[in-house]
Amino acid sequence: MASLDDVRTTLETARHGYLSTASAEGDPHLQPVVFQIVGDSIYIAIDEKPKTTLRLRRLTNIESNPRFALLVDHYDDDWDRLWWILLRGPADVLWPSEGRADEANEVIAALRAKYSQYTSMGLEERPLLKLTPDRVTRWAASGSFKVGE
Repeated sequence: MASLDDVRTTLETARHGYLSTASAEGDPHLQPVVFQIVGDSIYIAIDEKPKTTLRLRRLTNIESNPRFALLVDHYDDDWDRLWWILLRGPADVLWPSEGRADEANEVIAALRAKYSQYTSMGLEERPLLKLTPDRVTRWAASGSFKVGE
């Protein structure tokens, strides 16, 4: 089994992944996401793209069942270039206004550095998902995990 440090460089470069959460009853939910790795966790912003509520299913799922899976992959018609990384572990909903502003500010700055779209969005009062993987699995057809290779 791999560690987060084994895949850190790839995750820092990868542009998107797929977040899986489940309700307390086990009902699965899959969501495409963008993310940033900071320290030993991966963070996902609940941004300003149109949403009907901030009580999003991924947030309510994590509140009742904190286990997550995040799949980051690369597809290419040349199957020698296929790879994927699967991260699993506990997740937490981080509200910057609830005494964790220093952590949130560092994460928001890192997300804005990776995704220019976030520079014009007010993320400071919105929740962040904090994913702390305790299990990392990876596979590559060629042994290479380089994005776009």
